[in-house]
Amino acid sequence: MVLLVLFPFLLVLTVSIHYGFIIRLQRVLTTSWLPSTMLISIICGLFIAHVVEVTVYASFYYFADQLFELSRVTGFSFDEWGDALYFSFVAYSSLGAGDLSDAGWVRIVYGLEAINGLVLIAWSASFSLLVMDRMRICHPCSDE
Repeated sequence: MVLLVLFPFLLVLTVSIHYGFIIRLQRVLTTSWLPSTMLISIICGLFIAHVVEVTVYASFYYFADQLFELSRVTGFSFDEWGDALYFSFVAYSSLGAGDLSDAGWVRIVYGLEAINGLVLIAWSASFSLLVMDRMRICHPCSDE
């Protein structure tokens, strides 16, 4: 349960990472690149941001398992890095994991990660839409 207290730090860290990526990706709009190259760069940059954020949560699961032997407490183990990473991708993208029946507090962090992921994915979608509007690729935000 003490580990659940760490969630606000994970939230602030992932939001800060996302903010940093978006601020840097805005610089792409000031280049003389082709619009298609700018858009592809921004979308790829946002994808990388999400992978970094998933990795933050995966690291949390992995190291919490190493330090506190979660398998003993929850019946759910992240003794392999790949398991923690997969679990984090599933949670962050809100795909859902049906094998969490005995995961204890991990279920709560899993749900919070899903909400965090949804918010950050929505932020990326909003940013992408604004970029496309500014680049005149589409005009959903204008009165025209």
